[in-house]
Amino acid sequence: MTALEDYVFETPENIIGYYVDSGKVCEIILGLASKYGPNKGVVSDYVKNRGNLVSIEFPERQIPDILSESIACDYIFRELLNEEIDRVNKFTSTKHEEIYREIMKVGKQIRSEICIPVFEFLNESKRRQNITLENFNRDNESYLREKMKQLDLFESSLNALSNEIIHLDFYIRANFKILTRLSRFYDIMLEKSTSVWFQTHLTKEPFVDTNIDILLILLGLSWTRFREAEGVIKELRELSENKLSIEIRSEEEIEGFEKSKKEVWKPPETFLRTTTKYWVHPNNVVSAKVGIIRYVPYLIFGVSNSELETLLDPYMCVEGHQVIDPKTIEESQAITSVYLDNTNAECFYNRISRFEDAQLFRLRWYGSNSGAKEKEIFMERKTHHEGWTGEKSAKERFSLPQKYVFGYLKGRLSVDDLIEEGVFQDKKGNDTAEKSKGLARDIQNYIMKNNLQPFVRTSYLRAAFQNQDNNQVRFSIDTNLCMVNEYILESDRKEPWCRLAEEVLSKNEVTRFPYAILEVKLQSEQPIWVSEMLSRCNATLVYKFSKFQHGMAILHKDRVPIFPHWIEDFHMKNYNVDTDLLLSTSISDLSFSETNDNYHNNKLVQIISNYKHKNNKDNQVIKMIDILINSYLNMRQFDLHGLKIQLINNKSQPSYNSSEIYYKNLKRNDDYTDQYINNIHSKKIRKLDPKSLFAAERVMLYWIRKAIYISAFVILFISKSKKNKKFSKALTIIELSFIPTIIITLIFGLFVYIKRINTIERRMVRSLENEKERIDYPNSSLYIFTTSCLILAFSLIINIIN
Repeated sequence: MTALEDYVFETPENIIGYYVDSGKVCEIILGLASKYGPNKGVVSDYVKNRGNLVSIEFPERQIPDILSESIACDYIFRELLNEEIDRVNKFTSTKHEEIYREIMKVGKQIRSEICIPVFEFLNESKRRQNITLENFNRDNESYLREKMKQLDLFESSLNALSNEIIHLDFYIRANFKILTRLSRFYDIMLEKSTSVWFQTHLTKEPFVDTNIDILLILLGLSWTRFREAEGVIKELRELSENKLSIEIRSEEEIEGFEKSKKEVWKPPETFLRTTTKYWVHPNNVVSAKVGIIRYVPYLIFGVSNSELETLLDPYMCVEGHQVIDPKTIEESQAITSVYLDNTNAECFYNRISRFEDAQLFRLRWYGSNSGAKEKEIFMERKTHHEGWTGEKSAKERFSLPQKYVFGYLKGRLSVDDLIEEGVFQDKKGNDTAEKSKGLARDIQNYIMKNNLQPFVRTSYLRAAFQNQDNNQVRFSIDTNLCMVNEYILESDRKEPWCRLAEEVLSKNEVTRFPYAILEVKLQSEQPIWVSEMLSRCNATLVYKFSKFQHGMAILHKDRVPIFPHWIEDFHMKNYNVDTDLLLSTSISDLSFSETNDNYHNNKLVQIISNYKHKNNKDNQVIKMIDILINSYLNMRQFDLHGLKIQLINNKSQPSYNSSEIYYKNLKRNDDYTDQYINNIHSKKIRKLDPKSLFAAERVMLYWIRKAIYISAFVILFISKSKKNKKFSKALTIIELSFIPTIIITLIFGLFVYIKRINTIERRMVRSLENEKERIDYPNSSLYIFTTSCLILAFSLIINIIN
């Protein structure tokens, strides 16, 4: 892909004019508010002092025959926004079609100009065996250079198209957000309630439904062809460098290769892998996908590679391939999982504590579930293994029709009953069937023994990336994650076995996760390109993140004994309670609510809070107008990865009518760019491992054990001193002096424990200044040794005297 600094800091100049003109709209809103708003006197003074505002008139030809000035304002504002929306719609559709056609063109050219000619050239030469390495080098060196040059040009084209897709997605999101905020700004300034209507109307606009997915799928197919072209070029280059022997590819090998492309990938029954999970902001999801498909193709369930190829070459149907309609193909698949636990949250506790052999059980289905009896449901068991065991964590599963799920969970249907019903007959091979039967028995026994029942449901859209012929590398991105409370009192639970889609849920029974979840599953070390991709999409590493644990912590917080380590960061990042300017109904009456636009609103809150307490109402209104306008005009001060950046001096504040100045400041700043590129990396949420808490407890037990040692020595000392009555008074004083020593040791142990717990909770255990404290206090052994030696010395002296 193109280097980060080459596209992240500039919006293409030919596209700037197609963004919503927030400066113009803000000026018109202020003009309306200065004439017809509830604070028109203050706003009018503000307009006069600032100047450069659009004069607002009401020509008769522009406004219908209406009576109310309020309705006239609404009419003007709606017409203004409709003009902006029309421009966004036209640009989006035109740009989408342009990218679509260009990807199709490049994908076909890679196949027709490199893959097929070079492949046929190699095979024909090998089949005839009419070349030698010497004459190949002499006659075809220019041919090789030409093809390598073509390959570089195709790579540049695909990189450019990748960045075009990223920007198109950013363009849609940014304009949607700008339009939404402008409608709220209008409501605040004129104390209206048009934003609710406008948002409903906005979601139905064509640009919102732009199909970015099909562009990503086509781009992925083009990159797949590019990798095939790289392969044949590599073979050609090695042949020219005398590194490759001439081998004839048999017809059987060619047919086997073509057959593998037609096969549909099916998930294995058992997975062995190392999984790392990241949070990705929704603005960065397309960037992450673009980075992945450069190296790993899409894995679309139920569709073979040859069928996907028809998207680039529709005329392949002549060769017997089934043609796929681009409008029906979906890059993401709906996945729903129902997790099992009991009222004591034992599965949750075992998993969060990461005990060896901790198990988690869930039922999963793909696509929609209307309650059909024959719907295939997968019963899965995930088993955690510690690193010291030498085993990898595994996921095992078997499938059964939905009509048997309730009876299986309740124990009314045994595995033998399922066998009689023919549930395991369609398994391929006797070994697979026997493993499924054994797994079904083990899971049912565990469910019955521990009284497990459905507790949490997770639903999301998953885009998967993997080669269909192996499971070595796999990526998945889960979006639109929603979690639902599935718990029902056991006495009230009847069929169906889970909640239906039409059931009405209360607010406390459902929660939506604001980020996408990127899972990187590898069976070997992480490649360099993966690290680069994570940096580009600003992914946040969340150690051992679990949808099940998160759902339990949010929906069943009264049942879980301990919260996951990321919960505190999650709340701080997304649910800061601050002043929500965008949801306010008026300037004078700002509401307080929870928002996840944290950084942006936190800054506004700090400024507004200061002025609310220090200024009168007029100054407060003026300052709030300044804050609101600057916040709306700076909406585009986000790079293509959703990161807010400041390219101008912090001391200078951009004016509300500074569209041209803003874009000039958005140009390349080499010093800032270098600093930014050096600082960008894959962020991590620092983990709070329960094992760290156990280690802190062991430290406290260490001090208690030392206090017991001292006590034993003191008791021995007392028993010896009773025989010597000559020094009884002095010895008694010495004996009593050791009692405070024992008490101080115990108190110090407790102090160390509390301090270490607070340090762990603040995620400071890895800091350099506390590095020694991670082990223990270095002088503790000297303290214990000195005290023990003194006691033994006194005891020895007494024995000598006796």
